[in-house]
Amino acid sequence: MTNIGSLFIVSQDEARARHLGEFFEQARHRVGIFTDGEDALSAMRDTPPDVVLIGERVNGIGCAELLAAMRAGSATADIPVALDVADVEAWRGGLGNGLQVDDVLPADLDANAMVFRLQPLFRLSTMQAELRLRAADSTLSVRASAASANTQALYLSLNQKANLPPAIMGGDAIWETATSTAEAETIITGPGFFDVAVIDATAQDVDGIISFCHDMRDNPRLFNLPFLVRVADLLPDDARELYRCGASRVLSGNDGDSTLRHEIDALIHLQLRRNAVRDALRRTLTENTGYPRQAVYTDAFLLPYLEKRLDIARARDRAFSVVHLNLPEAASLLEEAGDESCRVLTEQLARWLSRLIRVEDLAARVSDSDFVVALPDTLPGEAHYVMNRIAGVLTFTDFAVPDVYRPVKVWPLIGVAGMEPGDTAESILQRARANLS
Repeated sequence: MTNIGSLFIVSQDEARARHLGEFFEQARHRVGIFTDGEDALSAMRDTPPDVVLIGERVNGIGCAELLAAMRAGSATADIPVALDVADVEAWRGGLGNGLQVDDVLPADLDANAMVFRLQPLFRLSTMQAELRLRAADSTLSVRASAASANTQALYLSLNQKANLPPAIMGGDAIWETATSTAEAETIITGPGFFDVAVIDATAQDVDGIISFCHDMRDNPRLFNLPFLVRVADLLPDDARELYRCGASRVLSGNDGDSTLRHEIDALIHLQLRRNAVRDALRRTLTENTGYPRQAVYTDAFLLPYLEKRLDIARARDRAFSVVHLNLPEAASLLEEAGDESCRVLTEQLARWLSRLIRVEDLAARVSDSDFVVALPDTLPGEAHYVMNRIAGVLTFTDFAVPDVYRPVKVWPLIGVAGMEPGDTAESILQRARANLS
């Protein structure tokens, strides 16, 4: 079955590993289970997985030794790692940070919630693979540490009884209060960019926070924002639903301040790694590969890139989708106002598209009115979802074009094609175009 990511679970507790693996397989991930650390490390070097989940005890070599060996190897250094351990505080506070662990999972986190919680690590791995494919220098390092950049946190409280020490959020944090989730959404979608958001709420706010999570993940500017939800008197079913709807972390009122601080640090670390990959990907866009001012690639770059992507997807039985985006208004504007007006609109559309797609997706301009977006590790249904969100933004945007004395509107047509056996770059592009609607 086509998968969207690969996971290695390394743990002495084989029964628990298989239990967790079943849930990830149901979510379309390919799972490898290892009880011996040396066996796992050898398999990682041969075929690096997207994410590694390590238990507290590992046969052969210990958990710490396995982590150190991974970070020392060129093929395994950048693999995102999560720990499934009982003594969470011990790993969060010392060894885990030193060995660049990306997540330390609470002992009471159920398997369903774990699948959703680890999705950002799978997407990070996809981003890193995309960088290796596009970059001329495949040895480019993209790891970032929490100390490598200034960060901005937002604390948003709906719980009037919350008493959070200011030092928990850091000295530069923005502190806001809201009386409803609607007001909270107005605050977070306003001006300003944040590396992490913390929402403090009560059990009575949960339904509103679930809707809030949906809205954040549908927002083209905020869908990658890590946000932590802390709910007083949190119920397990509510925690699972919050994870399913897009919360990056879910804590209860019983979790201490140190737990909150460590979780904030972990989310900022993840965001810095994403930003590092994003910036490196931008450097692959040059005059030889695309249109740097528009932040999209050329048709000439697209075709060989697609052939490589298709080869990778076939070798790993990995999902891959292509979207054709057609904007008829660009062609009609050419007839109405001439070449210059059409060029300005096309460049504006390219810049908007490049800002709205996910970091790991590639956009190419194939004509003045046509763009192609390649979405690695993405099933066609998810590709539809991503592009419909983008099309909605473009539809409700007024574009200003010289010599056209009215706001210019666009109504994008979208065609999606998932990879099929025997596909070539030309065949998947033709199928996407044929599916325009």
